[in-house]
Amino acid sequence: MNESAEKCPQCGHFLQLKRGKKGLFLGCSNYPECDYLRPLQNQTLGEILKVLPENCPECTHPLVLRRGQFGMFIGCSNYPECHFIVNDEPQKTDYQAVTCPSCRRGKLVAKRGARGKIFFACNQYPHCRFNVAQQPLEKSCPKCAFPLVFVKKQSDKQISYQCMNKSCKHIFYERNE
Repeated sequence: MNESAEKCPQCGHFLQLKRGKKGLFLGCSNYPECDYLRPLQNQTLGEILKVLPENCPECTHPLVLRRGQFGMFIGCSNYPECHFIVNDEPQKTDYQAVTCPSCRRGKLVAKRGARGKIFFACNQYPHCRFNVAQQPLEKSCPKCAFPLVFVKKQSDKQISYQCMNKSCKHIFYERNE
């Protein structure tokens, strides 16, 4: 791309204007021998736009309006100690949160990933990082006794379930009543 008049503080070569997935940055023209780079934009976890009068229900710090990588959102001002974010989507009522099989303290709750896909993760994050892509059901696998399965296929006559244990993945059937 374009070379600037600024010199690299590590090796003395000129810095070049480059574009990466997180935006524009200055990188050394001597790359890959020199790996110096400097972002041109502030890459913080979310610029605070406004402090709101409401308090966080989890830690009682003030809530703030932030602009993040995926748009504006309301979150706790005590981040990263507190991960509370206001969810602007109504909760689905057809899903019953199940107990996390990893930590056994948390519940698996529906979350939306960075690209909009729904997944189910333990609400004790970051202490527990258990997550699954499919909606879990609290039903024991007959082969390995793992406490979670998901509906693989459903018809008028039967339902097929698959174990969520990565080392088992057993498929079993039940008659639909």
